Amino acid sequence: MGESAVTKTLIAYHSRSGYTRRVAESLARRLRADVDEIQVVGDRQGMLGYARCALETLGEVTPAIRLPGRAPAEYDLIVIGTPVWFWALSSPVRSYIMEERRNFPRVAFFCTMGGSGAERAFATMAGLCGKAPVATLALTDAKIDAGAADEVGAFVRALDGRRAAGGPRKRGERGKRR
Repeated sequence: MGESAVTKTLIAYHSRSGYTRRVAESLARRLRADVDEIQVVGDRQGMLGYARCALETLGEVTPAIRLPGRAPAEYDLIVIGTPVWFWALSSPVRSYIMEERRNFPRVAFFCTMGGSGAERAFATMAGLCGKAPVATLALTDAKIDAGAADEVGAFVRALDGRRAAGGPRKRGERGKRR
């Protein structure tokens, strides 16, 4: 893959089981993007952690998170990744969006899930961000285990095309932003 027309992409994600992390890392390599993991304050492991996640998600709670180290305002595109919990947006990603949304220039979304819930999660994310994503990617855990190369590749191509069309100038180009 050649030099991208966009100068900076940030992938911000939360992962409890590792599936969303795997997709985030794959996207980061292919997009040459920086990565920030959204970490929640407090334990979410084991059965009690699972129950806590369920209650927070169903109640649309915004738990305390450790803000990642990178500032979204310094990027041209923010790719936000979430696991789908109980057919909904995960609570840590809800907190991140609520905290940082005014700093998002443009957004794209991806989610990982056991079976379904992507549409609802993406609609919630777009509503909280106050803008539509330039692209979305929904993957089941089974698809991720199988590699998901075609789906990830299509998402990357969609982002590269949209980043070039609506993104900032190419390096070395002068003048106003489009």
